[in-house]
Amino acid sequence: MLGRSGRSRWFGAGIVRSLQRRKQGISVLLAVQDEQYLIGLSIRSFLELGDEVIVVDNGSQDASPQIARALAERYPDRVRFFDRPDLVDLHQNRAFALAQARYQWVVRADSDYVCYTDGPLAVQEFRRFVLSLRRSLQPSVIWVPQVNVFGDFLHTGCPLSHAGGSAANPDRQYVPDVTSTPMPRLYQTFPGFAFVRRGRRETTRLLKVMQASTWPQPLWMHCTIKSDLNLFRRSERTNWRQLGDFARFPTLDQYIHSIVRDRYGTSDLAEAGQSYLRRHVLPYLERYEERGRYPYPRLVAEQLQLNPIFEIQRLGGAGGDSEPPFERRFLGFDPERDGVGI
Repeated sequence: MLGRSGRSRWFGAGIVRSLQRRKQGISVLLAVQDEQYLIGLSIRSFLELGDEVIVVDNGSQDASPQIARALAERYPDRVRFFDRPDLVDLHQNRAFALAQARYQWVVRADSDYVCYTDGPLAVQEFRRFVLSLRRSLQPSVIWVPQVNVFGDFLHTGCPLSHAGGSAANPDRQYVPDVTSTPMPRLYQTFPGFAFVRRGRRETTRLLKVMQASTWPQPLWMHCTIKSDLNLFRRSERTNWRQLGDFARFPTLDQYIHSIVRDRYGTSDLAEAGQSYLRRHVLPYLERYEERGRYPYPRLVAEQLQLNPIFEIQRLGGAGGDSEPPFERRFLGFDPERDGVGI
């Protein structure tokens, strides 16, 4: 039986052997489900950070697979697409992507993140920093802050009413403030490293044994640009995963149909999506202003000029001191022009 020093030598040797099996470089693990409005921008931007972008779609019902396949064909050596609707949970999606990764470092990314590719926030500088790090017996994790827009490219979450994050503000649980505190996003892989679910959140094993550092600036903008129905489904998908009763509700749709009338007063999912937007999104938004905050990533700025996809506006006529309500209009979307970037 190994003593403490023996276990340490064995564990350290295992880490080194694992790192040696993978090439020096960065694999971006991009989880996708119904992100047609952002997946193209996301993949194209992450090409500036990763040596490869591994895109795993687990059940999209929109044009996300079509866009991802087209970009995999455009960049066959850099973008790898997997259509895996059988991977029900997000941590399963990540685990599958991790098994495909060829490089020592992996980025845990979402397909509505758009990287900064030029200027002082450019991810190329972060890439150079990561690849300059020497190997260590203690694997590393890098925490990264992010900037958020929500509903359309021109709005973000207003300041939280109560301290304590989303848990203390349940009515707007998925509308973040303009910036999010750093989260673990880039990992040096090692034996025992794995993605797991803990309650509502997907995370990693053995995070506490990793040597943590924080990158001081955002690397990407989190653009939550989804249809009303997709925003609603995203919220209930998290509740379904946390419940974990896949024997009773093997699919998200079965779970939604069991709760939608009680929560939203209708069985019509389109109406439920509109109700979700009015209750839990639009009241908690404010205009995103670049001055005093962060600029738009170049690809987002270009998309704004080409087609903003959605537009949120204030409605007049409320009167008194009450805040006039918002409305959101869909401006259209072309998978080839706006997604693939032809």
